[in-house]
Amino acid sequence: MFPVAYQTTTGPIDDCRAAATIALREYWHGLPVRSGGLPSYADVQLMDLYKIAHQVSVKDVIDGGRDFVNRYWGSELTRALGFEATGKRVSEYQPDEMRDMLFTRYIGIVSSRAPVLYRARIEHIHHRKHVPYEVLHVPFVREGGDEISNIMTVYEFNTSAPE
Repeated sequence: MFPVAYQTTTGPIDDCRAAATIALREYWHGLPVRSGGLPSYADVQLMDLYKIAHQVSVKDVIDGGRDFVNRYWGSELTRALGFEATGKRVSEYQPDEMRDMLFTRYIGIVSSRAPVLYRARIEHIHHRKHVPYEVLHVPFVREGGDEISNIMTVYEFNTSAPE
């Protein structure tokens, strides 16, 4: 078990504190609600998010959550996390602990069909350990359906970590 200062905390998306997570939350809330009660990824225009696009990733959900592949990976994520992941599947992530943690997180989003906010410190990337961040994940449905097709994520690093 990690010391309390390094554990992840979760909260309702109304508790966003970081500018980037607030921006994505407001954008997501402003999109039209489609079948299944969620916005469709077909309605997303990344240019609408140009101020935070470098902090964003977009994952395609494969076979209801069997895997996830990065459709888009912002340059700030590469800089802050130390790896480029455009086109990479989550099942290929290393180290294993990070892959398993993220896979579990994304499966939870697909199952709950709900956005999730986390505040934590990086634990699984050796050369980036202890960097605080706030992250918001928001789900999207496939156009004309109610299946979760994509998860958009925005990270803001060096924010207030959990107490």
